[in-house]
Amino acid sequence: MTATIHEPAREIPVSHDVDVVVAGGGTAGVAAAVCAARLGLSVVMVERTAQPGGMVTHVTTWLNDFDNKGGFATEFRDHVVDTGICQWPYYNPYAVVPWFDQLLADAGVRPLYLASVVAPILTDGVLRGVIVESKSGRHAIRAKMVIDASGDGDVAARAGAASVVGRPSDGACQSVSLSHLWLNYQGGKLDNAQWKQAVRSAADAAGNDFRLEYDNGRLIPFAGTIPAYYNGTPHVTGYDPLDAESLSDLLITLRRQSMDYFDTMKGRVEGFENVFCGPFSGIPGVRETRRIVCDGCITVDQAREGVTCPDGLFKVTQAVDIHKCLPDEPPIIVERIKPYSITLGALLPRGLDNIAVAGRCIGGDHETLASYRIIADCFAMGEALAIACKGAIQAGDTLRDVTPGTVADEMQARGYE
Repeated sequence: MTATIHEPAREIPVSHDVDVVVAGGGTAGVAAAVCAARLGLSVVMVERTAQPGGMVTHVTTWLNDFDNKGGFATEFRDHVVDTGICQWPYYNPYAVVPWFDQLLADAGVRPLYLASVVAPILTDGVLRGVIVESKSGRHAIRAKMVIDASGDGDVAARAGAASVVGRPSDGACQSVSLSHLWLNYQGGKLDNAQWKQAVRSAADAAGNDFRLEYDNGRLIPFAGTIPAYYNGTPHVTGYDPLDAESLSDLLITLRRQSMDYFDTMKGRVEGFENVFCGPFSGIPGVRETRRIVCDGCITVDQAREGVTCPDGLFKVTQAVDIHKCLPDEPPIIVERIKPYSITLGALLPRGLDNIAVAGRCIGGDHETLASYRIIADCFAMGEALAIACKGAIQAGDTLRDVTPGTVADEMQARGYE
């Protein structure tokens, strides 16, 4: 039996009283916060890292599924292209951080960085805000609406929402990755097959058994930099990102993988003679943890059949892109799908009111998660929830009382298909 202690009851100061609190300042969270504030709502965004953007600014550099999007998603795509920080389809994530800072400031969002939401404020199944731990201590944020953009559905789960983890057969989740910047590579552009051959040759020369944990080992150039390249190859399976020790261990393993790759290549491949290490991403690329049980569930059958509905918020066109769940499985399995709708019900945790989830933790199955978890679709979820929050607050209703069609109409007016 695990040992316990008793934490005495205490008075918790209320630091903010707002319309909307966004738990998580990542992809969906930034979009939700900015779009809600632009609608005239008072917004606090709580982010556990030191910067906004989550996967957008820490881990990934890839643009996809933007063609049928509008609103905030198109604003992002146009910005990275127009400012020269994109070599399509890859953008420079570091240059996005100050732009997100400016968007949040211009909209009037109050960000709280290096702060964690640790508990919901809950009355009879209705969310009234969240409890936060930050450098200011433990404090409460009262809010009419809570948007859980934590990625893991932390707020919804702690409020009592049911959840599902991993694939049905064994509960295994998709692999976790990490990004690492390599500086001063002077070689020419190589395709993936050439990279794989270069890695094999370098490993043979080094006398080690290094192998790529992912099927794509090539480096990705960053626009606006002098030679700096992104390495997103490290992948691990079998760890639990919801467990503090396991999460720490997976980060150590990912960094070791990247350094093994770096040490194998350095001085053994043309262009790598004078390469040196840049920074690792501050957070890992977690693809799958909790999926919150919501009023609606997006299934792989819907994606295969292209199920759409008039009150769908937007359509996803990205293929199902499943990264391996166990070490001996194929690195990636891609299945083409037909455009399908994301519905408001898939964002509303069953049995709770005035809370919505956005990002990879929405109501869906293991396969379809691997389609809708990417940047453009998470932006769209955040924007749709901002619209829903505005409607609910304006009418004095709960989020569940909002008519999905009114949100869908506004999303279409903003250019979403």
